[in-house]
Amino acid sequence: MNKFWDRVDSLRELQGISQNRFAEKIGKSLRTVEDWKRRKYIPTGDICLLIAQLFLTTTEFLITGEEITLPDDDFAKEKPVEPIQSPNGRTFIPHYNEEPTLLVPIAPQRVSAGPGQEFLPPSEYIGYVRILERMARGIDPTSLVAVSVKGDSMTGVQIFEGDMVLFAQHHISENGIYVISLYGDLKVKRLEFRSGEQKIFIHSENSRYSTEEILMTNENLMILGKVVGWVHCHPY
Repeated sequence: MNKFWDRVDSLRELQGISQNRFAEKIGKSLRTVEDWKRRKYIPTGDICLLIAQLFLTTTEFLITGEEITLPDDDFAKEKPVEPIQSPNGRTFIPHYNEEPTLLVPIAPQRVSAGPGQEFLPPSEYIGYVRILERMARGIDPTSLVAVSVKGDSMTGVQIFEGDMVLFAQHHISENGIYVISLYGDLKVKRLEFRSGEQKIFIHSENSRYSTEEILMTNENLMILGKVVGWVHCHPY
């Protein structure tokens, strides 16, 4: 079954883009887009590429639901390049004058505000975002997941609504920025661990929000993983 528009709608809703705004961004009328969806019509290659670039994914994923990594066309004509599996288990295509990259799956949840949700299995991930391999230095790359940010509580460290936060699941080390579930709400916050007091201080990076403190033994706090970086998508 053709799920092209199901995948487009999932990515569109993840980034908080309305149907009208989406149509504007791809240079089509809302009526045209609605007609395409009703007929399950896959648009021409140039429109598919525009949609893929808008949602930081690939045309292959939009059409097939699978991520296919290929070398650039011009490079492929000069010399075929075989995928390389790095020691950390990720496969990438090497390019001259380019750093190695990783594909990180995108979970459908949004963090920092809204109702709590359990993270879904990999089969439910809605796309991929490509990052430099060195962003995950010292981290098991297979633990990385990307989620979209909602809200303004972390703008002090330049994390804005719509950005993609990359975190390592189950990785907890020292103080830093983490994705957490607190009383059922998913959040991205700066955590300060005070072992002597057996407390965790939960800081926002926006003066409009107050610091929370919670006992380390509180079962309502679940630390999902440490943030290793983020992809900035904030519209200026």
